Amino acid sequence: MAKEPEKRPRWYKLVAQAYKSTAPYDKWLLPLMIAIPVVVIGIGVLIGLLSGSTWILVYSIIFAVLVAALAAMYVLTRRFERNAYIRMEGQPGASISIAQSIRSGWQFNEEPVSVDPRGKGIVFQGVGKGGVILLAEGGNGARKPVEATQRRITKLVPGVPVHVIYEGTGEGQVPLKSLVKAIKKHKKALTKAQRSQVAARLNAIGGAKLPLPKGVDPMRARPDRKAMRGR
Repeated sequence: MAKEPEKRPRWYKLVAQAYKSTAPYDKWLLPLMIAIPVVVIGIGVLIGLLSGSTWILVYSIIFAVLVAALAAMYVLTRRFERNAYIRMEGQPGASISIAQSIRSGWQFNEEPVSVDPRGKGIVFQGVGKGGVILLAEGGNGARKPVEATQRRITKLVPGVPVHVIYEGTGEGQVPLKSLVKAIKKHKKALTKAQRSQVAARLNAIGGAKLPLPKGVDPMRARPDRKAMRGR
């Protein structure tokens, strides 16, 4: 028996879900969601009244309602993403979840390529237009596995740029909200064919098979990427 395709939730349910998940952490969300439509629609009504034309008044109100709805949805989306990043910050596996949301030009492995059980440092690997990216979680605890991974990659694919991004909120680190921008900023160094070759070689050799620290499970700690993209 053929499996029925999964039904996508309706847009108003997604809006309600985004609001419910954000409102408890954002005291300004409700005032903004009320103030924006009131102000925008008020401006539309004022313009219509000043024109002295009934038709202009009607069109102004309709246009203002549409603009108010779009503005409110934009604010809700932005604040939902902002609060989601704040709640995800510091969770093991959060960086790879964000990196995998990049739809083209980059490909990141699901599993870490190196782990430091003592320092709880985790290193994820990706290949894209700018070369190889190493996403390091755990601050200073990730420096040793990062250095070891860099040496290994340099031997396997000599000449390919290897960039390291330390995810976090400390000095010299990149917060989750800026992670996608930090990845995409690297200049193009590999063609699509070269990216496939580099990724295939690195995947064939594999990384160090180290156990994850106790209590650290990137797969379980990772948030729902589809919800982050509004799907």
